[in-house]
Amino acid sequence: MRFTKEIVLDQPIERVRVLTSDPAHVHHWQPDLVSITQHGETPGAAGSTATLTYRKFTLEETVLAATADERTSRYEARGMVHTITNRYSAIDEHTTRLVSDSEIELSGLLKLGRKLLEKSLREQSERNLDNFKAFIDAG
Repeated sequence: MRFTKEIVLDQPIERVRVLTSDPAHVHHWQPDLVSITQHGETPGAAGSTATLTYRKFTLEETVLAATADERTSRYEARGMVHTITNRYSAIDEHTTRLVSDSEIELSGLLKLGRKLLEKSLREQSERNLDNFKAFIDAG
């Protein structure tokens, strides 16, 4: 399953870059996140990995690519791989556009409930983006 969501953020692109490059801020838009365990010295850099522990599950994150304007990460759990590419562009000096492309692949037992699970995962991803917008816009 693939889907794209675009949001407009009421902050300049430089501020958005600062807030999104620091993993310490992730809990602001993902309230079920309990902890992030970084593996390596450069969190968020291409090739870096982390374990994200949520209330009900754990994801292994690998940053596949990271530049000032684009970041691609893969999140893996048993039976699921979710790849997200976020692209940032300045609309003007006070506003930033975020285009988030997601691809979710299910395998094993998770394929049995594909329709329901895909809908739930899409809704969660969109909710996280809405929370992200609220956090960023609040400054």
